Amino acid sequence: MDKSEHRNPVVIQKEGLSMRGQALFRPAAASVSNSKKMISESKFAFLLLLPTIVILLGLLLYPFLYSIYLCFVDLNLTKPWVGPKFVGLDNFSAVLKDGEFWLSMETTLYFAVFSVAASMILGLAAALLFNIKFRMRGLGRSLLLIPWAMPGVVNAMIWQTMLHPNYGLLNGVLLKLGVIDSPVGWLSDPKLALASIIMAQVWTSFPFVALMYLAALQSISGELIEAAKIDGAGSVRIFKDIVVKLLVPVTLVLLVLRTIDSFRVFDLVFAMTKGGPANSTQLSGLYLYKQGFMFSDFGLGSAGSYILTGFILVFVLLYMRILRQKDGV
Repeated sequence: MDKSEHRNPVVIQKEGLSMRGQALFRPAAASVSNSKKMISESKFAFLLLLPTIVILLGLLLYPFLYSIYLCFVDLNLTKPWVGPKFVGLDNFSAVLKDGEFWLSMETTLYFAVFSVAASMILGLAAALLFNIKFRMRGLGRSLLLIPWAMPGVVNAMIWQTMLHPNYGLLNGVLLKLGVIDSPVGWLSDPKLALASIIMAQVWTSFPFVALMYLAALQSISGELIEAAKIDGAGSVRIFKDIVVKLLVPVTLVLLVLRTIDSFRVFDLVFAMTKGGPANSTQLSGLYLYKQGFMFSDFGLGSAGSYILTGFILVFVLLYMRILRQKDGV
């Protein structure tokens, strides 16, 4: 039998096509192969990302779910033979009835208000300064970020050394200037310890505020400022009626970020005072740490953390509502 009789019918059909038909046939076949190739590449990409996804779920999702579980059980490592016992909302009730928790919340609120306000004012002042053109401005901007870029424990050690009553820099300068007659125990006096912590926190956080304000200032159109000057507006009026109003959105964003950060402060206080003296610097984060890791009561620690998260959420929602009103939404 002739071999031509056994040729593939698809080939015979293709050969019988016109030139125009063959041109249409080739792109169709190529599109099918490309689609298969795209599907295989997407699956390959997913397989490459799968280990990272699994690790992230293990590091983030599992601790989150386990912390929720701890809120409703009594798990005390000092009594391992008892094991976890379901207690419902008793952990939340115990935290809310604890006077030490409310004292730490009061201290945290005081700390947040003053540290946020001071960092916002200093950050705006630094941004206005570095928005002006002068020599070595780039170097100054780089040096400005050093306190914010350093780890919190390093900043705490620096300030602990500066505030030391015997060889601290601050006491040395004040003694030389005659402002004080004897060394001051900045971190050992209950009336001064929290103020010292606030000062250290402001020094650590205001560079970030300055960076955000500086970016917002540089986005303001120079033509708008020139038009205001032509209309006879002075520097004070330009700042009050133009600059301040244009900085409102970034100000509200910074308020949200700085408030959350202030409620989360732990390393600075733990390294400098450990909550002392007489619990005068015990913030809510340090209180939760003591409940969980010093007293081994993880149920109270987890419940308190979610109560603290609720307080932070209230502030965030309040700021967001103000932001929407300013934007006219």
